[in-house]
Amino acid sequence: MKSILKEINQAGLEGLVDPLDYRRVLFVNNLSLISCAVSLIVTVIVFAEGLFPQFVVTLAGGILFLLVVYFNHLRKFILARTYFLGLSVVILFSASWVAYGQNRFNETENILIGFMAVNYLLYDGKFRYVGFLLIYGVLIWLKFIKQSFLGDSYDLNFFLGIQNVSILCLLIFLFADAFRKSLLKSFVRLKEKDELLYAMIDTVPLFIALVDKELKYRMVNINYEKAFGMDREKIIGSYVRDVLPENILDVHIPLIQKALGGESPEFLELTEMPDGGTFYAGGKYMPVHSDDGEVIGVSVFVNDVTKLEVAKNKLKAANSTKDKLFSIIAHDIRGPLDLFEGLLNYSSEGSLPKAEFLKHQENVKEKLGSLKQTVNTLLEWARTQLDGVNTVPRSTDVKDIVRSNLNLYSEIIDQKNINVDVNIEPNTLAWIDSNHLKVGMRNMIHNSLKFTEDGGHLAINSFRVGDKIIAELKDTGVGMSKDKIESILKKELQNSTGGTAGELGTGLGLSLSLELLEKNNCKVQIESVPGEGTQITIEMQANVNGH
Repeated sequence: MKSILKEINQAGLEGLVDPLDYRRVLFVNNLSLISCAVSLIVTVIVFAEGLFPQFVVTLAGGILFLLVVYFNHLRKFILARTYFLGLSVVILFSASWVAYGQNRFNETENILIGFMAVNYLLYDGKFRYVGFLLIYGVLIWLKFIKQSFLGDSYDLNFFLGIQNVSILCLLIFLFADAFRKSLLKSFVRLKEKDELLYAMIDTVPLFIALVDKELKYRMVNINYEKAFGMDREKIIGSYVRDVLPENILDVHIPLIQKALGGESPEFLELTEMPDGGTFYAGGKYMPVHSDDGEVIGVSVFVNDVTKLEVAKNKLKAANSTKDKLFSIIAHDIRGPLDLFEGLLNYSSEGSLPKAEFLKHQENVKEKLGSLKQTVNTLLEWARTQLDGVNTVPRSTDVKDIVRSNLNLYSEIIDQKNINVDVNIEPNTLAWIDSNHLKVGMRNMIHNSLKFTEDGGHLAINSFRVGDKIIAELKDTGVGMSKDKIESILKKELQNSTGGTAGELGTGLGLSLSLELLEKNNCKVQIESVPGEGTQITIEMQANVNGH
C-alpha cells in the first residue's frame, strides 16, 4: 500500500529538472491525495449522520481528485492544476450551498481563502491574478448567498464583514506574493549553482553520476548522458535499472549497495555499451553523507582507461615475448654451440679420434643447419618487431616460391621419406611481396615437414578463384589443438617444440609468417585434427593487369 501511494505521489515527476516545476507537481499531487483522503473521511461522517446530499458531493469529490494525479502522469501539468483548483472550488461551493439549505452555517466557504494562496503559487503571469480574483469572487458570492439563506438584510454589519474578509484576502495576496518572490530568488540561485556545477563536471573527462538511496539519478554529467544515449533531463529522476543495460546493471548494483553501506568499492572491467562499443572502465563508488553522517546517496566516477589497459597488455605481452626469446636463445642456440665447442675441444686435444669425429660429422652438419635456420628466423622476426614491415608487392609466381622452398628442405624430405605432392595451376601469379611470401611459405613448409612422421604426406595446392589466389598446405602430421591454433592466429610466441625426428625450432616461424602475410592483405586459415594432420589455407590477391 505504501509503495502504491508513493508511486501516485510521484506521478509526473520523472525527468523534471526545473526545481520550481518539480515542487509544483509534487505539491499538487500531495494536495490531491490529502483532499481525496479528507473527502472520503467526510463522506463517512456525513453518511453516518444521514446527510445524503453531502455524502454524494464528498464521495464524488474524493474520486474526482484522483484525476489530478492522472493528468500529472500524462504531463498535462497546467490542466492538472486548473482542474484541481476548479474542482476544489466547485466542491466547496456545492457543499456550502447544501449546508446553507440545511441551516448549517459553519463558515465552510472560508476554506476558499487558502485556495487563493495556493492558486497564486501554482501559476505564473496573469493567470495567478485572474485565478485569485475568480476565487475571491466566488467567496464573496457565497457570503451573499449565505446572508440570503439567513434571511438577514444586507446591512452595515454585513458589508463590514465583507470588508474584513477582503482585507484578509489582500493580506493573503501580499504574503503569497512576497513568499513567491523569495521562493523564486532561491530557485534562481539554486539554478545558477546547478549551472555552475554542470559547467564544471561537464568539462571533466570522466563519467560522473549521483544516485540517491532509492537508486534514482539526481545528477549526471554530459559524458554519462552521451554514453547511454539518453538526455540528461530523462536520466535525472529515473531509476538506475531503467538506464543501465542489464550487463552493466548486474555488475554495478552490488557495488552501489556496498557504497550505500558506507564502503568505497573500485572496479576495472571491459564494458560493452548500448551502442555495441566496448572500453575498459575504471572507477569508484563513494558514499555521500548528510551533515549528521547518514549516507544519503552514492556518487560514481568512471574513467575510460582503454589506452592504459592496452598499453599494459602490450607491455605484458612484450615481457612474455622477451622471456620466451631468452628461453629460445638459451636452448636452441646455446645448446648446439656447446656441442660444437665440445667437439672442437676434443679434436684440438687429440682425445677424439678422427674416425669418431667423422662419425659425428653428419650430426654436426644437421645441428649447424638448424642453428642457421634459427638465427635467420630470429633476425627476420626481430626486424619486423623493430622496424615494422614494408611491403613491395609485385607479380609473384607461387609455383616458383614453393619449388625453391622445397629444394631448400630436400634433405629433410629424403631423410624422413615424406611424399610431397605439388599441384599448382600454370601461371598462378599473386600480387604480393615475393620475399614475404617466400619467408611465409618456407616457415609453413618447414613446420609441416618437422611435425610429419617418417613416410608421411604433404600436399601443396594452389589455384585461382576470381581475383584471389588460394594456396593450401595439407600434411599428415601430429596436428594441433584448437587452443594452439587460436594462439598461433593471435601471433603469440610459441614454445619451441622438437619435431618428430627431434628437429629444432624457435617457436617464431608461424608468428612471423602470419605477420608478413597479413601485411600483404592475405587471409590465413588453419584447420587441424590432433593425430591426423593440419591444413593451412592462404588467400592472397591475384595479379590482375599488373597489380
